[in-house]
Amino acid sequence: MIQLLTLALLAAGNGPWKFEADTTPAEQWEAVEARCLKNVRQLTSPDMGLDKAGEAYFSPDQRMIIFQAFPKGESQYQMYVLGLDEGGSRVDGSLKHVSPAGGACTCGYFSPDGKKIIFGSSHLNPEAPKESVYHRKRSGYTWEMPVGMEIFEADVDGSNIRRITTASGYDAEGSYSSDGKQIVFTSCRAGGDPDIYVMNVDGSNARRLTKTPGYDGGPFFSPDGKRIIFRADRKQNDLLQLYIMNADGTGEQQLTDNNEVNWGPYWHPNGRTIAFATSIHGHRNYEIYLMNIETGKTARLTYHDGFDGLPVFSPDGKRLMWTAKRGPDKTSQIFLADFTLPDGF
Repeated sequence: MIQLLTLALLAAGNGPWKFEADTTPAEQWEAVEARCLKNVRQLTSPDMGLDKAGEAYFSPDQRMIIFQAFPKGESQYQMYVLGLDEGGSRVDGSLKHVSPAGGACTCGYFSPDGKKIIFGSSHLNPEAPKESVYHRKRSGYTWEMPVGMEIFEADVDGSNIRRITTASGYDAEGSYSSDGKQIVFTSCRAGGDPDIYVMNVDGSNARRLTKTPGYDGGPFFSPDGKRIIFRADRKQNDLLQLYIMNADGTGEQQLTDNNEVNWGPYWHPNGRTIAFATSIHGHRNYEIYLMNIETGKTARLTYHDGFDGLPVFSPDGKRLMWTAKRGPDKTSQIFLADFTLPDGF
């Protein structure tokens, strides 16, 4: 069994938790990683015309992924889809650029019926200023939030594009509820502070769920649609922590509480386990951990020396996909592995 790390419960209820770094010796990383991740394969690469790629999500039938990437020689993300075969390997020749020309794109996601995609794009206002920027001090990392970024819906091939959000300011980081009736997203429409909102899939009836100063973002509905997990910089100290709340914004609970960056949380289909990335091993060596949000147990999944982050589970829970710099050229690219959930999760 993979080593389980016991957390110290700091307050009543589920969290916040402090967790310790798994310090498995570097020479053992491949064997230890293989306990949960087998048949690791690289899905994207520069020879596909993608200088860097990341933040990928599965289609409901697991036969496609949507992700953002820099086209060769460019420095703005565009949205792509890529076909997978039954074994989870990429289908050659299936790569398709699905976002409009101009501007920057981010955060693509499939609708639960697999017929639509959503993503953020600034193509209607590519020269808009950056209203709010998340930037970690003493780091080159910056997450820009263009005022002209809006959420768009399209067919899976990028056709029939339709604008969903119309409020002024940044709107992005959207994902569907499991019943396909709602989209949860991040917006700066209320005075420039990034907060989490939920709206109907057609963009109507947008409701603000968080109101605390500081960045709140990267939200995802739980598989049963009753809760939302997200990341937040509530202390405004550039250290993201993980939070969970009910789908109506009530009952908020903090899951992590440390002096690290914890971000990119994503639900396992069982509804009690999440995967997330953390800087507990250093800001140039983000690694992916599991957490059982009911018990506070964690387990480290990735051990490669270099960036591993933005983990997502396949709809059946049998695969894990993430962004990593573990290829021979050390660029950010998308990787996929067969996944085994360890005991206790």
